[in-house]
Amino acid sequence: QAALLVPPGPGAVSPAQPSPWIERVVGWLGKVFLQDSPARPASPEAGSTLRRWRCHVQRFFYRIYASLRIEELFSIIRDFPDSRPAIEDLKYCLERTDQRQQLLVSLKAALETRLLHPGVNTCDIITLYISAIKALRVLDPSMVILEVACEPIRRYLRTREDTVRQIVAGLTGDSDGTGDLAVEL
Repeated sequence: QAALLVPPGPGAVSPAQPSPWIERVVGWLGKVFLQDSPARPASPEAGSTLRRWRCHVQRFFYRIYASLRIEELFSIIRDFPDSRPAIEDLKYCLERTDQRQQLLVSLKAALETRLLHPGVNTCDIITLYISAIKALRVLDPSMVILEVACEPIRRYLRTREDTVRQIVAGLTGDSDGTGDLAVEL
């Protein structure tokens, strides 16, 4: 069933509508473990057990899906707004799981290893920072995740000599890639 956990596309499973998948799994569990069949209906206790399994399968599905999206979050942020459905799916899963800490740790690590080093242009860092602001606002309207996860970006930009020049160029429209900066401010 891992093939069902793919990025959104034609026929992909979204956590907002996992019911058909969950019902297939729960139906299979009922047949295997409870010998549930049309000839022998399940007892009330078996129905209660199936409801618990449905809950466990649903929670498992949300946790796995969120974990996959968390690992891809840097790319999802980079591709925002095209990746908005992935952000909304992750938001839906995070509301049902306790994976915010996992998200923060993973995102901070991805930002520090993939973005915050001398080999990346300041303009690219600012562009990704703007995308992060937009994407993380959708993911967490309280903006707690944004404040915590993006703190290393703010701290790193203060150490770059050309940060102010790139921001001014972005505000005046003289820089490639930071045109969104003037719009955001």
